[in-house]
Amino acid sequence: MEKIAQEVLDSADRVLKFDYRGAPQTVGVMRTAALSSQNEISVRRLAEEICQQVASKDYGSEYLAIYYFVLGHTRYMRDPRTVELVKAPNVVATDILAGKVPSLDCDDLAALIAALTLSVGGEPEFVTVAFKNMFHNGQRQYSHVFCRAKEPRTGEFVVLDPVSAEKTHEMLSRVRAAKTWAIA
Repeated sequence: MEKIAQEVLDSADRVLKFDYRGAPQTVGVMRTAALSSQNEISVRRLAEEICQQVASKDYGSEYLAIYYFVLGHTRYMRDPRTVELVKAPNVVATDILAGKVPSLDCDDLAALIAALTLSVGGEPEFVTVAFKNMFHNGQRQYSHVFCRAKEPRTGEFVVLDPVSAEKTHEMLSRVRAAKTWAIA
């Protein structure tokens, strides 16, 4: 998995295309991309721009500012039919800073939000969810992933899912199974 994850960081266009082998593989690639991208100046610059009107040390508001910014400056688009793609968050941040509106799916959005959250000192994690009780070769099949971040003062997690957006509560009520994945 680490070799595959490294390919996303080494590729010229910073997009990894791979045969989907399940949530652990995809989340591993997302984790590596988010951790690496937090060190990129484009991600930090974008986070600073997003949070410039937020009061110092208002960490929950930083997370919400990141969420609403990503919601308003990206669009959802599914992956190709038979390929799993993960876009490196630093490339997405560079595109946004250049005035582009990137098309991203749930794993791209979660990785971007995780990288931005990491770049402001936050503690994000990924959550994979299943809306049906489906299994393949004994493994649960998850169909969606999102990022959530821990608010340091309260210890509560804030769900940051631009795909479900204003329907996040409804989405969460339909979840049949969930797994959390630490990032850092």
